[in-house]
Amino acid sequence: MDKENDEKVAEEGTEAKTVSDKTEETTAKTKNNTTTRSTVGNQDINQNLKNVKLEDLEDDEGEESLQQDLSKSSDEIEEEITSLIATGHMFKAHMIAKKAFQKHPENVNIAQAYSLVLLKTGALEESRKLLYPILNVSPVLEEATGEEMITVESLLASPFLRTGRPDVIANIGHIFKESWKYSHHCRDLELAKELYLSSFKRDQKTSTGMNAAWLAWLTGDDEQAKQLAAAVLKLLPPYGLEANFSELIDLAEAQLLLGREEEACKLYEEAMKSKDKINYILIVAARQQLYFLREAGFKVPNAALDILVPPTIVVFTGHSIDHPSFQVSLFPPDIEEDVKRIIKEKLESINAKIGYSSASCGADILFIEALQELGGEVNIVLPFAIQDFIENNVRHAGPRWEKRFEKALANAHSVSFSCEDRYLGHDMLYRFSNHVMHGSAVMRGKFLTTDPHLMAVWHSRTDSLPGGPADFIDRWSNISTLHLIDLDELYNENGTTDQIDTNLIKPQKTSLSFDPFVSKSPERVIKSMMFSDLHGYSKLQDEHVPSFLDFLEKLNQAMEKINTELDSLNTWGDAIFAVADTATKIADFGLRYCDIIESLGKKYPEFPFPIRARISLHSGPVFVAQDPFIKKVNFYGGHINRAARLEPVTAVGQVYATQQFVSLLHGETSDERNEYVQKGLKYYERYSTEYVGVIALAKSFGQQEVYHLRWK
Repeated sequence: MDKENDEKVAEEGTEAKTVSDKTEETTAKTKNNTTTRSTVGNQDINQNLKNVKLEDLEDDEGEESLQQDLSKSSDEIEEEITSLIATGHMFKAHMIAKKAFQKHPENVNIAQAYSLVLLKTGALEESRKLLYPILNVSPVLEEATGEEMITVESLLASPFLRTGRPDVIANIGHIFKESWKYSHHCRDLELAKELYLSSFKRDQKTSTGMNAAWLAWLTGDDEQAKQLAAAVLKLLPPYGLEANFSELIDLAEAQLLLGREEEACKLYEEAMKSKDKINYILIVAARQQLYFLREAGFKVPNAALDILVPPTIVVFTGHSIDHPSFQVSLFPPDIEEDVKRIIKEKLESINAKIGYSSASCGADILFIEALQELGGEVNIVLPFAIQDFIENNVRHAGPRWEKRFEKALANAHSVSFSCEDRYLGHDMLYRFSNHVMHGSAVMRGKFLTTDPHLMAVWHSRTDSLPGGPADFIDRWSNISTLHLIDLDELYNENGTTDQIDTNLIKPQKTSLSFDPFVSKSPERVIKSMMFSDLHGYSKLQDEHVPSFLDFLEKLNQAMEKINTELDSLNTWGDAIFAVADTATKIADFGLRYCDIIESLGKKYPEFPFPIRARISLHSGPVFVAQDPFIKKVNFYGGHINRAARLEPVTAVGQVYATQQFVSLLHGETSDERNEYVQKGLKYYERYSTEYVGVIALAKSFGQQEVYHLRWK
């Protein structure tokens, strides 16, 4: 709906982008949009911005100090913030924007950039609060909601609509529009419409015009919506050479709003043939817009969606080249070329452009090479520490495969680890990595409005080993998106149809000083966990203790009604640590706990600060053993620490989750949805995950990709 903004942040809901060319592309876009700048000469606005109290905008508790050189001009700082938002580094953008605002409190452009960052990190009210002085308006208290909001009348009277930069006005409109998606307040929608309308009157851009038109339609003003759509159509010849992809999409939407479906589809087809450089991000943004309109009640023709075809995502699993200790052959080296050819043919047949895979010698690397040769994007997910991975999954096939492994990683779009710990002989790490790959592909598929496919190179006469191809196939719930390549059809060494004993293909103990195949005790298991503490607890004095004990009693009564099956629940003062066997259980528990705290905390005005929760969620392999002191089962390991280190840097009143947790959550809910569909039942999504960025964890515990978890 807001294509200029959507193109910049289109993929922030999927994964952090660290590729330099994307950063440069975004920066170039920003520079093109800021070559002719005009200063807003409104002293009242500047003074109002100076009067904003920073302590009202955010809570600094647990925030890592970020050293940033602010000797650049305000325009350069604004460009840097915009680039960081576009590449998914929301927390770094937050820190720079905060410091820049402290240094340039009168700068409207930095203030609106800071407001957008606050919105993206979940601070809705704080984001709105920062906009009021920019617009030079005073909010009023809404009796129905108890929230402070500005009125449409006060906005229309603001001199900023006449003196502000049109692109800044449109950006503020974008913030109010995004705010509406969270708040569902019609007031936000009305404000967004008026801001886009003001910008369109001055810049005459197709994008701002169509944003204003659709917002008019959403607010029920069909006549104004059609007038704006007609005005957009007059800006460019329908099939003019000067119209780029985005402009042609705007023209198509204008025709659609006017009820001319055939003309709209022709324009969508012209956009797909556009000579300017387009990629699937732009195509998906246009496709998402149509789905958004359909959900809002607008009649969207299926023909338009059929034109804007998204790329196919493929998750891959397959056997490695035979290990020397195998007593039977599954994947002999002499069928390597045949396997790669078949993989490539299947990828071409389904228009595969994006892949997720591990990088073992054999099928994994063949898949990676085939997809890269087809110009596709490869995302490699390794299950544990890289040296252990090479020792267990690459080296036995010889130096040639080691070189191919190194090349695969060097040419990949991204390389990540589901777990960076040592292998220690625990095959469950392979299964956990498969879960993460599956969930990552599901998340990407939601952004691309498509379902991921599973391609597997496997031997049909083998049993299922944890994390192996058969294990992954067994757990894949959507048969219609499953593509199998059976090695038994290509090569059958013993010429029989007997089931192969998996003990014969488990690598045997070697003479290496490093023994990768010896399993250590205790075992690891995959668990999801939650850490939480109560913000405001440390500010309580002795006179508040009776009320706080009453608060805890009411909290306990409310928690007993949740009925979530947990493996463990421990408390330390104001802190809670919970463990469950699925991500969905912990997501339900964490969100309900947050809701209870938010509601209950408002009922104790005697506290110096409202009691609010900070909640962090994580999934990973952990050790389970009996605690020798309390004689109960407890959980140990680095992933417990990672969950704990995320909690102090979580925004107050919010639920933050790691990439691993969100991947498992999306994988689990995808399986639930497929089960409902197979039974002919309607499935309702329960969770919304929004990418926040790469955050530095507390106590120098490294960095972590983080998502904001909410109810849908």
